Amino acid sequence: MRKLKKYKPTKFKARTSHYDKEAADYAVNFIQCLCHTKGTWAGKPFELIDWQEQIVRDLFGIKKKNGYRQFNTAYIEIGKKMGKQVALNTLIPTPKGFTTMGEIKVGDTVFDETGSPCHVVAKSQVDFDEQAYRIVFKDGEVIEAGENHQWIGEKHQKPIMMTTGDLYRYFQTKSYNFRIAVNGALEAPEAELPIDPYLMGYWLGNGHATKPEITVKTSDVPEVLFNVQQNTVVNNAWLNVGDSLIFKINELKPVLLKSFHDKVIPIEYLRASKEQRLRLLQGLMDSDGCISGVKGQGVYYSTEKRLAETVSELLWTLGIKNAITSTPSTQPANRDVPSQECGRVATGETCYMVKFTCFDDVKVAGLSRKLKNRIPRNPTTRSHFRYIDSIEKIENRGMQCIQVDSPSHQYLIGKSCLPTHNS
Repeated sequence: MRKLKKYKPTKFKARTSHYDKEAADYAVNFIQCLCHTKGTWAGKPFELIDWQEQIVRDLFGIKKKNGYRQFNTAYIEIGKKMGKQVALNTLIPTPKGFTTMGEIKVGDTVFDETGSPCHVVAKSQVDFDEQAYRIVFKDGEVIEAGENHQWIGEKHQKPIMMTTGDLYRYFQTKSYNFRIAVNGALEAPEAELPIDPYLMGYWLGNGHATKPEITVKTSDVPEVLFNVQQNTVVNNAWLNVGDSLIFKINELKPVLLKSFHDKVIPIEYLRASKEQRLRLLQGLMDSDGCISGVKGQGVYYSTEKRLAETVSELLWTLGIKNAITSTPSTQPANRDVPSQECGRVATGETCYMVKFTCFDDVKVAGLSRKLKNRIPRNPTTRSHFRYIDSIEKIENRGMQCIQVDSPSHQYLIGKSCLPTHNS
């Protein structure tokens, strides 16, 4: 039985009455053993939320001196604003891409906190009255949520459910310590893709945008070709400057672009199966990524902001916490000489870095020289949780809430697949 954070008897309890916890527990347990008989929830057990449990405990747990209940008749009127609302423009990941809270419909498929698909079974009217808050997470996600919206997380490493209003007030205290677990990898069926996911990832990093070619560092050629040639034919090869080779692969023609500025991960790859998405990440990391020997930090580098953003999105779909930072871009002063000897010069562009921790139970790269730097997983570390950077009151520009049929009543919102509670 889920217990209230702290039970407080109704203010209408008589001075001669007392609270009988055993009687209250019995009533709550009895109700939660019952099942719905009609509609979407038919056959599923009742699960009382806090305010519902409070009512049951007041009615059945407050006893007079003679042992009879103080309340034999009750009139209960519930306001409409009990929903767990977020802004209408809040992104919601679906199997086909993203929709918004304003656009989502009953019957649509979304994902719960484990990455499993679930369905929208109800949706509220638009509300403009409830106090709204802007929550900024340390990884860059920004969510606008209502006062009563609920968040399931940990407070001082103990499970807890808190409203946005609770978090706002708690955030002002010196004892603030709240975090939300990172989502699980999104579950999706294997997709029919234009080209192999590994090759797609490698081409996005080290491929010619307008020609069916990829460039590979000489020492990496055996392993890269092993990964590429599992599902692809290499048509030609020749030496390139800077200790590298160029490989012509005609199968790349369907994904060629007008300019390298147009490179992003297509949505069909971002919603492919977990195995396909992991192969895509391996190609990306083998081309323009690295894994540090210090704390196993993985970094994907790109001067294209949109590409970096879609790499970040890919990581979130795999349940991997990440953040994007930027720095001035540099390149070797002489490509015919190792960079540690010739030095580097500024290019005038911005380099975007997608950073994350690489654990040894997930193969985030294909090259053995990179994989060796991964570290053992410790599920208690910060890499497994989301942290809030700031909360502020804002104007309510329109909010709605939905109800989903996931067992936990949670679903994912935002580009970063942030777990949150339904209405």
